Amino acid sequence: MPVDAYNKACEIRTCSFKRPHMRAFWFATIGFFMAFVGWFAMAPIMKTIKAEIGVTKSQVYNSNILAVSATILARIIVGPACDKFGARRPMAALLIVCSAPLIGAAFIQDEVGLYITRTLIGFVGATFVPCQFWTTSMFTGSIVGQANAMAGGWGNLGGGVTQATSPGFFEMFKAMGMSTDLAWRASLFIPAVVWIIIGLLMLKFADDCPEGHWRNRKIKPQTDAMGNQQGGGPKRVLLNYVVWILVIIYACCFGVELYVNNTMSSYLQDQFNLEQTTAGLIAACFGLMNLFARAIGGWMSDKAATRHYLRGRFWVCMVCVAGCGGMLIIYSFIRVLWLAIVVLIIFSCFVQASEGATYGIVPFVDTQYTGIVSGLVGAGGNLGAVCWGFVHKAFGENDREDTAYLIVGCTCAGAAALMLLIRLHGASTIPFFGNNGEQVEKALSQSAAQKHAEDMGMGGVGTGGEMMMQDDYPVIDLYEAGYAASPAMYEMPPQVLGTYPTPTTTPQYSPMNAFQPAYTAAYTAAPYSVAYTEPAPAPYVPYVAPYTVGGVMY
Repeated sequence: MPVDAYNKACEIRTCSFKRPHMRAFWFATIGFFMAFVGWFAMAPIMKTIKAEIGVTKSQVYNSNILAVSATILARIIVGPACDKFGARRPMAALLIVCSAPLIGAAFIQDEVGLYITRTLIGFVGATFVPCQFWTTSMFTGSIVGQANAMAGGWGNLGGGVTQATSPGFFEMFKAMGMSTDLAWRASLFIPAVVWIIIGLLMLKFADDCPEGHWRNRKIKPQTDAMGNQQGGGPKRVLLNYVVWILVIIYACCFGVELYVNNTMSSYLQDQFNLEQTTAGLIAACFGLMNLFARAIGGWMSDKAATRHYLRGRFWVCMVCVAGCGGMLIIYSFIRVLWLAIVVLIIFSCFVQASEGATYGIVPFVDTQYTGIVSGLVGAGGNLGAVCWGFVHKAFGENDREDTAYLIVGCTCAGAAALMLLIRLHGASTIPFFGNNGEQVEKALSQSAAQKHAEDMGMGGVGTGGEMMMQDDYPVIDLYEAGYAASPAMYEMPPQVLGTYPTPTTTPQYSPMNAFQPAYTAAYTAAPYSVAYTEPAPAPYVPYVAPYTVGGVMY
């Protein structure tokens, strides 16, 4: 696997499960995918649950709102947790802990149990933050947008898959002789057990970052990629109006996706008189577009940036969100089933592409507090789902769900215009109110270390300046060869970093990556020997530059 100067992968090898990069990619993707499967497992069989435990339509709508509201707080908390512990442990913890209320949902008897379990299950929606954080820490800047979009999109795919599998499991258990009441309860155990298994495997066999344990990650720079002194704390993020515009934008795409996942199956059953299983299969078409649509949004954002820089990213996002709102408006007026399915699929493509395009901008907002920015924007999606849930409840109780869709569509289409107000690091959406963001895009997409290496005559690959170490500078690959032979090298003590002589003829790299020939052999023989020095050694200070995680710069 070719890597850059910070051990981040320069390729996405989807057919590989090799550690650390691709194994982290697949654990992030599968973990988020299964989170969605369990999170919305009750929605497609809610008609059955409603009849069996005797709750009203209004109480069902309340539970839909609670299922997405808890995630708002969880995402805000998980963002800083990822900054401190990495993504692996927070994601595994969410899956394992949230399996308890999912199992508990199988034993509910009234609306109180429905409210409590759906609220607690909703915390698993915060797995989106470690999913994006994890891929960002594993892939270099020129492909991180695609890696984020692929992991996030394929994870969201679970919201569509569960529309088909949940009624399928229900029918399977009924065919095995279970009663209707017992069958829907048994169907909830399947995703809960899978959550536990994936969480444990993630803790055992995955890595926090290319260097292994999170404590061995690269040290953050004292200045960001634009040369500005870092500081100000989370308050700086909260006072950045661009963050709040992106929160609203994400509420109008990911929030709409969560809202549709909760309501579409029931809407199809009521509007077109479909059976529960048939409605679930059609509703699954909406989520299945995540297979490619979100990745296309991230790809379009990256592609637009190659010619129009940050301004191109802004315009792609605005057009996608406007299309999302427009297609939902059209869908609300359709009364022919086959046409409704076609428009639903097109609408879904715009929704998923909007999400990918939004997170194509997020990494450029604040290079120090990426986890916080990512968490806030992600929470905006759930906040939007809560708002749309209240709209649906207000009209759905009177059997006017189509009006609810119309109002949500109009709101989203109008909110897209907020992108015209963005001015980020001097770059603006409107040409006359700022520059196109060329300098910012280049500064944040190519690390200072890579530029330094190129200045020293080291060859690079790719448009983003990703580095491939030359034969003149030996590379110790802890995962491709060294890890298998000496697992102890995998988790180096923190004090090892910073104890080696400063290279005099090569760029300064972390000891985890490349070494001066003079002490490579000694380090290989005794990786924990910090006593090894050359005459008059100077303390090794790794040359560190910001890195991008899922479109977020660190």
